[in-house]
Amino acid sequence: MMALFRLVLLLFLSSCTAVLADFLFDINAVSVYSCSENSTISTPQMSANIDSLVADLASSASQNRFSVATYGKGTDQVYGLGQCRRDLNGKDCTACLHNTTQTIRTYCANRADVWMWYNDTCYLRFTENKFYGIVDPSTFTNFFLGDHPQHPTAFKKQLDALISKVSSEAIVPANEAVGKGSSFSAASNATIYALAQCTRDLSQHSCNECLNTVTGNLLKFCKNEKTVGCRVASTGCYVHYETYQFYYPLDL
Repeated sequence: MMALFRLVLLLFLSSCTAVLADFLFDINAVSVYSCSENSTISTPQMSANIDSLVADLASSASQNRFSVATYGKGTDQVYGLGQCRRDLNGKDCTACLHNTTQTIRTYCANRADVWMWYNDTCYLRFTENKFYGIVDPSTFTNFFLGDHPQHPTAFKKQLDALISKVSSEAIVPANEAVGKGSSFSAASNATIYALAQCTRDLSQHSCNECLNTVTGNLLKFCKNEKTVGCRVASTGCYVHYETYQFYYPLDL
């Protein structure tokens, strides 16, 4: 039990959060999500609309790994988006979004504006404001591991090139990009793996804008010359790198 507490404490201390929203970090699922302090579920009808919305998103997204939906009228109306990595089959996509829904509804109780990137696998967002195609550069969060690379200068040089590569590839519509860098030191024999993706409601221009903001914060918040793994998430895009292969293989 003490060992588990130390692990949880270590993970908590090595995470950084933006001050513009109530960001949380899910230790078990290794996921990042946001519960806005400025938006609450105001009526039972809005809560029911959210339940219907997220159920519809999970079901619809199984077809093409992406779905948007709207439920309700007037002040009770809510908007949502569900998206899965495109290497997931329909069953796994639905399951991932169901898990995301349960986590959000548990930890973001009574919040009407929430989003979550679930373990690099799927994304869910709902809010009372129509957000499709809009980038919010002020809303992001991040998590990094405290282990230092053996060769920080060489590590950073390769990391910068890899992040630039996967980010440019992820701008292609409906695409996620993954990549790896070759060993940057014969002594360490290490390889960096990276993933970048946008929500599919964004245009190429908006995706590029979002990824530029997120990758710009890699250095500021993740200290990527000093740590071997980090992820930065925003409402519309996500970037993650590690020194192990953390993602499913993709046919790219």
